[in-house]
Amino acid sequence: MSPLLSLRDLSISFATDGGILRAVDRVSFDVPAGGTVALVGESGCGKSVTAQAILRLLATPPASIDGGQILFEGRDLLTLPERAMREVRGGRIGMVFQEPMTSLNPVYTVGFQLIEAIRLHRKVSRGEARRLAIEGLARVGFPEPARHVDGYAHQLSGGMRQRVLIAMALACSPALLIADEPTTALDATVQAQILELLQKLRDEGGMSLLLIAHDLALVAEIADEIVVLYAGVVVERGPARALLAAPAHPYTRALLASVPPRTHRTRGQRRVKLPTLAGTLPDLRSPPTGCRFQDRCAEVMDRCRTETPALVLAGDGAGGEPTLVRCFAVEARRGAA
Repeated sequence: MSPLLSLRDLSISFATDGGILRAVDRVSFDVPAGGTVALVGESGCGKSVTAQAILRLLATPPASIDGGQILFEGRDLLTLPERAMREVRGGRIGMVFQEPMTSLNPVYTVGFQLIEAIRLHRKVSRGEARRLAIEGLARVGFPEPARHVDGYAHQLSGGMRQRVLIAMALACSPALLIADEPTTALDATVQAQILELLQKLRDEGGMSLLLIAHDLALVAEIADEIVVLYAGVVVERGPARALLAAPAHPYTRALLASVPPRTHRTRGQRRVKLPTLAGTLPDLRSPPTGCRFQDRCAEVMDRCRTETPALVLAGDGAGGEPTLVRCFAVEARRGAA
């Protein structure tokens, strides 16, 4: 069965005063129909840039799509005329942006913004759009949606604002929902509620979900597959259960080690000291030769500084769940086994 969304060797750069910054380098992954894929990595790894490229929201210039394809329902979004792309954007693909505190317009009511999103893609009267807006708020768990539809963003909590953004993204029943850090700035309890809501909506509507996050503990609850990005490159990819049970890349292991235990993720628990990953992301205007993780890796070898590793099987694929990893140390361990 063909995937709903397929990225093939997508490369994106930005023109800066200091030179060309290569933000995404030959990224490939699939999002199956009805499935959830999580794109994870620390800030600056290229996650949000990839999401914005899917919907062609990057300003060009300074951004430039240097190569690759973004295939959605069999069509390459990078070659679609703008008119056709407007029908896809918000219609077939919905997006929940970061920062629920600032993504809503403060001078318009919640209902006005929902109604505009509905009428942009559906030929309905304003009265019918209002009815659909109220239904949309009810669907995402709003108490008294008929009252809140006439309220303003400043009257809502962060979690409720995020629910409004989800309702807007789902207004036209998209086949794919992209959620870019949907739990940013929310406390742990509300984070869990938002993810449970996304999972429920996915299961009920049969849509696919591309979830962008930096917290592996959060995506573990909902993702079918995980794609780990580091400095614009996919360093590990595979089924969530297999990847989390036996992470192969040193960067994936570092991300998992930095996750607080579940018992310490809620307010009121004692503080615990977590391991941190020393160093910073490389300057993508002049990325290092070889592996991009070399300066932060405890397993670095001489060839890591001169050769670029390819994505290879991390294990034998036992149980039908092979994962792919971009690491010479993994290859060396497999050769010694």
